[in-house]
Amino acid sequence: MGVYENLLPGRENALSPEYLAVKCNLSSVRLLQKEIERERKSGKVILSSTTPPGGYYLPAAGDTMEIRKFIRTLENRGENTLRVLESARSLLDELESDGC
Repeated sequence: MGVYENLLPGRENALSPEYLAVKCNLSSVRLLQKEIERERKSGKVILSSTTPPGGYYLPAAGDTMEIRKFIRTLENRGENTLRVLESARSLLDELESDGC
């Protein structure tokens, strides 16, 4: 049984990573995160929240706001990652052009 099948709908029913790792017979939270990543890539929608108590959960039936919030979180995270990537590429370009 995968992570998805162990989750409950609604943020109020979010399961902590530590609890979920044990429930899914995974030896660490890191392995849980990798499994969630794999399931998400296969098309399963697994929501998460870092706001206490935080954890992983399924979208509640008909609650589009939960999904919108999750999408917004992912978009912000992606934008921040792209900014960091651009900075690193800029520095690399600068260092490589100075070395020629």
